[in-house]
Amino acid sequence: MNFPRSRHAAMYYNNSDTVLVIGGVQQNNVSISQSEIISISGAQLHSSMSQPRYFHEINIFNNSNILIVAGLTSNSILPFEIYNRNSLTFQQLAASHLRLLNLEGHSVTSLGSTGNLLIFGGFNGSSYSGVGFIYDGLNLTPAGNLSITELETKDEIPARAHHQATYIPQINAVLITGGDNGTYAFFNSYLYFPANKTFVPTAYMRMPRSFHKALLLSNGSVIIIGGAAGMFNYQPITPTNSVEMYNPFTRMFTYGPLLNAARYLHQATSFQDVVYVSGGIGGGGAILSSNEYLIF
Repeated sequence: MNFPRSRHAAMYYNNSDTVLVIGGVQQNNVSISQSEIISISGAQLHSSMSQPRYFHEINIFNNSNILIVAGLTSNSILPFEIYNRNSLTFQQLAASHLRLLNLEGHSVTSLGSTGNLLIFGGFNGSSYSGVGFIYDGLNLTPAGNLSITELETKDEIPARAHHQATYIPQINAVLITGGDNGTYAFFNSYLYFPANKTFVPTAYMRMPRSFHKALLLSNGSVIIIGGAAGMFNYQPITPTNSVEMYNPFTRMFTYGPLLNAARYLHQATSFQDVVYVSGGIGGGGAILSSNEYLIF
C-alpha cells in the first residue's frame, strides 16, 4: 500500500486480481477518505469518499454498487455512501436508520441474489447491539433513500461488536462468528437463515477472537483469519496468527494454516480461493503495512 492503515475496508475489485481499499486510520490516528487500488504489480491512489471514516463496513449489491455503512470520524454523524464501480465515484445517501448512526464493529453481509444486505450488531459508543437489519438494495431511489427493516432477533444472540458475518449460499445462511462485548472476546457462533429470519447457535470456534476476518471459499467452507484473543478495558489484546475453517455441512471448526504475522483490525479478501490479507495491528501495537496471501 502507499501508506500504512488500519480499520479500513477492502474487497476484490471488478472480478479481477485487484483490490479496492477504502478509508481507515493512519499511525497518528487521523482518519482518511482516500481509496487505493492494489494489484500484484503495486498500488495506486484512487478516488475519495465525501468524508473520512474508519471502522466502516462495505459490501456489494446490484453487481455494480458498493454500500458503505456507518463508521467513525471527527464528524458525529456519518451517512451511508455508495461507490459506483461503473462511474468510479462515491455518492452520499439520505439519512440512515437512527440505530445505525455512529456505529462501529457492525457487519454488512450480502444475502445472495435477493439484493438484500444483513446489517448486524455493533457498538455506538455507549452500548452493544444484538439487533439485525435488512437493507433492501433493490429499492434504492434516485434520491438516495434507503429501505431498511429491523429484524425481531428476540435476544437469540448476546449483544456484540467486531464479529464477522459470512453468507454461505450452499446452505442459504449467514455464519456469525466471535466478536466482543468490551470485556471479553466470544468463542461462540450462530447461523442466520434468511428464509425464515431466524438465528440458531452452531459450533464454538477453537479459540475466542474479535477484530478477525472471515471469508467464503468456493467449496462452501468459511476461513476465519487472525484477530484478537482477548479484551482489556474495551481494547483488543493478544493478536493471533491462527486460522480456522468452518465446514457448513458438519458445522464444525478446524485449524488451518498460520499467518506469517499475528494481526487484528486487518483486512482480508479473496479471489478464486486466493486470500489476500493486508495491514492491521500486530504485536506491540504496531500498525502493519505488510501483505500476505493464503492459497487454498
